[in-house]
Amino acid sequence: MKIAILTQPLHTNYGGILQAYAVQKILCDMGHDVVTLDARCKPRKKLSPFVQFRTFVATMIRWLLGRIQIKDIFWPCNNNLRNRMLIQASMNAFISKILKLSPVIQTDDDIKKYVEEQGFDAFVVGSDQVWRPIYSPNIGWFFLNFLPEQSKVKRIAFSASFGTSDWEFSKELTDYLKPFAKKFDAISVRETSGVDLCKKYLDVQAIQVLDPTMMLTVEDYVKLVNMDKSNTQSVDNFIFSYVLDDDENKQKMIEDISKILQYPILSFSERGSYGPYASKRKALKHAPKPVAQWLRGFQEAECVVTDSFHGTVFSILHHRPFVVVANNGRGIARIETLLRTFGLEERLVESLTNCDREWLLSGIYWDNVDIILNKRREFFKDFIVLSLKN
Repeated sequence: MKIAILTQPLHTNYGGILQAYAVQKILCDMGHDVVTLDARCKPRKKLSPFVQFRTFVATMIRWLLGRIQIKDIFWPCNNNLRNRMLIQASMNAFISKILKLSPVIQTDDDIKKYVEEQGFDAFVVGSDQVWRPIYSPNIGWFFLNFLPEQSKVKRIAFSASFGTSDWEFSKELTDYLKPFAKKFDAISVRETSGVDLCKKYLDVQAIQVLDPTMMLTVEDYVKLVNMDKSNTQSVDNFIFSYVLDDDENKQKMIEDISKILQYPILSFSERGSYGPYASKRKALKHAPKPVAQWLRGFQEAECVVTDSFHGTVFSILHHRPFVVVANNGRGIARIETLLRTFGLEERLVESLTNCDREWLLSGIYWDNVDIILNKRREFFKDFIVLSLKN
């Protein structure tokens, strides 16, 4: 079967790239001909000459006042964005090795033309937060609104995520998307709350399944690590910190755990990586690391501290003791569902009250986790097979 996958644009998010890889690998291993649509947001309009001139003048004033260095004037971005450009180059090289992508698609005409030319048998939407409006400017695409009215192709939502337990769609957008949702042959979502949202607002039935990254084995991810020729020497006995939204409370918690365990901290972020106890400002001076080195953090750490959904996923897959700090800004419904699935709700913390070395390192019964994981994998696999069945 010839299948097209639609997921969030592949930028600099480690988990986003690996879930795209997982979806493609799952379907390819089943014998399907698969391509991930390289769908991106429409390009921004060019700035007017007046706005460009005003921006240049403001930049020069900042330089004269000593607020920026001369080198920054000739970079078309600030330090943060420059670092994101560095990591994007690294990500693009990795993505090209592990994914089969379509040509770049940016407009409605692009996607309609490509779909018509290719003659796909099925469309798979997901995973990641494809059904969250604030993350999906072209959200109609993720409900397959570009397909012809009478199209008979299979339409499947593959662990699609709303990202939150709240309904973030306007009434107008809900009314527009509901008819497209009803055309899906099968819908699976990543959060338990997503099942209720589908029923209440879209009037469709859905089931809750694993994130696709959990359908692959540790050995699958070890192979990805071994692809990276720049791998550095292993580090013994460290705490791996993967925090998306840093703040003083999270930093203090990480440092307190380091004191309890007497291990140094290796921190990763999408802005870059940095060594023990380094500040966020220092982190920005270091070139960001590739996906393979991010994966190594979960394979070799003694303990993981994260506020990320996929940081939690890969801790569980690699049997790493972990602590999750709630990240309300990005939505915690998906993390709550994940932890509840494996009976690990106590790993989500707001403080380190009554936290000791034994709980940090030995508080998870991995045999029980693996029993649940194997059952959930079989459930998801059955869903995929049945939804693609002719």
